[in-house]
Amino acid sequence: MLEALRKALSLPDTIPDASRRLTIAALPLGALGIASTEALSRGAADPLPAAATGLADDFIEFPDRREKFKALFRLERDLRDEGTTLTTYQFMTYAVVYGSRPQPIVRWQGMEFSYFRRIRDLTWRIHAHNLSYPMHLTTGEFVSYAVNPFTGATLDIRPMKLLDDPGVLHGRQCYLPLDSKTTDWLDTFHVIRREGDLIKSEHIRPTPDGWPAMFIESSCSTVTRRDFLDTTITALPFQSAGFYVFPFPSWMQMGERPGHMIGSWSGRRAVNGVSDLPLRFRERVQRENPELLSPRWGELERSLSPVIAEALES
Repeated sequence: MLEALRKALSLPDTIPDASRRLTIAALPLGALGIASTEALSRGAADPLPAAATGLADDFIEFPDRREKFKALFRLERDLRDEGTTLTTYQFMTYAVVYGSRPQPIVRWQGMEFSYFRRIRDLTWRIHAHNLSYPMHLTTGEFVSYAVNPFTGATLDIRPMKLLDDPGVLHGRQCYLPLDSKTTDWLDTFHVIRREGDLIKSEHIRPTPDGWPAMFIESSCSTVTRRDFLDTTITALPFQSAGFYVFPFPSWMQMGERPGHMIGSWSGRRAVNGVSDLPLRFRERVQRENPELLSPRWGELERSLSPVIAEALES
């Protein structure tokens, strides 16, 4: 999604079933990349056992990189060989002009629909599309313009469609964009920790070569400890929040002013698929782009480049 986002900002996830449960409760927790109950219950900083305090906050350790990756993919996608993840979100965009107070510009409501297929042991090919509609900052009504508080200009703000995602490989070796010119996998920053009765997965995604230096994407996905330990759930019903930092897009009309944008979002997995999308948003998509309410499986049929094929052999 990074390349598609870059283009949309003009920078220099079959609908999932309701439960995503498999009859695999007899499997050990490690088979799903989940730390043992004992490991999750202990907290090095706890003066009392977790059973007594209920607040065993600590980082979760995994036996190896392979097991940690499985926990991440289960949180963000699904451990099935083929599947989809539909996420609904709202995010706010802020303009940061150096030397001035940051200002909110516009709110967005949208969805990300990703679809993925396992292509080898612990490696999935992922494609996705996003659609977001601009909204008034405080009323939540759909809008087509906003005022730039730094210049006074009226900004023409159109729906944001990310439809040219080149795709990515995601596996225990981390990320490899499908348009990469090298076989070098991009590393990532990722931790999973317990916070009371919640499990939080903090993830900073890698930025491909050629992207602006002033760019970062970070997220924190949250699930209940109970769901996390339930080995019959292959795709966890997460809540997510995070932020982007990116250069001014062309629609901001900032000229040579030094600064950048911040996008701050929160959202959740639409566990029941399209029916879980916010009603007004879903109705508008059905009117304007109904095809985007389905996965675009044809994207996964495109041939892989020789570079990517070589990387898969390594």
